[in-house]
Amino acid sequence: MINNTLRQLLALSLVIITLVSCEDEPGVEPETPGTTDTTETGREFFTVALSASPTGETKVYTQALADLSSGTISYDGYGFEMPSTRTARIFGSADGTSLFNLDYGGGRIYKFAVKGGESYPMEYEKNVEFAMGTAYPRWTKASEQYASIQYADGATAARVYAYTDSTANGDGTYTYTDSSFVRSDVTLRIMSVGLNDLTFGSIEEITIPVSETDLESFNYVSRVDAPVIAGNKIYYGMAKSAYNPEDPCTGRGCPAPVYTNVETLVLDYPSLTNPHIISTEIAAGATNGYRTPVAYTDENGDVYQIITVPDNTYDTYILKITDGAYDDSYQFNLSDLVGENTRSLGWFYVGNGIGYVPYLRTDESNSNSDSNWSVARVDLYSGTAVKLNLPENLWLQQYQSGVVKDGKFYMAITPTGENGNIYIFDIASESADGFAVGATLNNLAEGTYIGVY
Repeated sequence: MINNTLRQLLALSLVIITLVSCEDEPGVEPETPGTTDTTETGREFFTVALSASPTGETKVYTQALADLSSGTISYDGYGFEMPSTRTARIFGSADGTSLFNLDYGGGRIYKFAVKGGESYPMEYEKNVEFAMGTAYPRWTKASEQYASIQYADGATAARVYAYTDSTANGDGTYTYTDSSFVRSDVTLRIMSVGLNDLTFGSIEEITIPVSETDLESFNYVSRVDAPVIAGNKIYYGMAKSAYNPEDPCTGRGCPAPVYTNVETLVLDYPSLTNPHIISTEIAAGATNGYRTPVAYTDENGDVYQIITVPDNTYDTYILKITDGAYDDSYQFNLSDLVGENTRSLGWFYVGNGIGYVPYLRTDESNSNSDSNWSVARVDLYSGTAVKLNLPENLWLQQYQSGVVKDGKFYMAITPTGENGNIYIFDIASESADGFAVGATLNNLAEGTYIGVY
């Protein structure tokens, strides 16, 4: 549990610096659904997405099919190419009729209708780079009506870590004589987007102050992402990076951050005001995820959120948030339950306490880029988990989406460099073999299927 003094400091220090109004935000009542594409509802099409080169600048292709239980899915000269500069960040509506895309690196968002095959007529296109001040924001579906676009300027924060005095040694080196540095507060920009017609809401600019604990370990908040709505609150996950004052750097190659707890940014919804941070010491790690959704609101209005653990730590927890605070009495350690050390970047909630968690088997490999992933079925209410009997050689670091229909959960699973299949999981089954193998997925040498939408 977070120290009371620190909690008060954060609550008092976390203030809105400025509010910029782009367009009047449409009226909206608070909602309870989570950030899931897996709501069970009638649908005509499933969109299946292939990433043709999943590292660096990638191309993402989609096609829409009415049946995934049999046949062969191929992208040989076929498929709709999503607009993409570096990567396409896509999600779908619950009924499968719409597909949304952020051109990450291009600074534009799109809404497409899903008409079957490779037919995706564009309905709306908006430029978000000017509003957000970057072509590299992140966005997340927060409900069926709204998405959130967010950007935390962590790199700028890292640059203010510096010794304030130094003495030249005459040989091109310096001795730093004052090890104090200015506070590395982080600026976060958030904008809501109405999914009906990509209408922009207001932009909130928020300062997240560095805590005394992070000052001691040279940590700073580098990413804020993966929001979920519960009642009249919206919860944003947070990740940290570290700075080396003896060898200034940012990004890759810098020291790993030191996590001592888990933190989440909370704002009033839909106003996106009254920011404060909640925390727990049940676990230690990041809550922002990567490409896979991280947090969901269940049928009781509670939030369940998975953490990503740093390198060389092995306990992947799913945490529970009730009425705006972490429930320290709730314990769900995936590593303990599946009997092997794990790391996860996100998961899929399919209803009634059941979820599916892609995870890296860190006893065998400690790199997210290795093809050493599995999937577990979890029951949050009974506190159980089972590793599913899927193929070996899986790489699920960038897996993005699955879909529920008629009590079944659909995922696209392809071993690295090999053909794969649609897997149709029986949500009611507790068996490691509780699935049917559906359509064959023809893969590319440098490709991977990233989701069903």
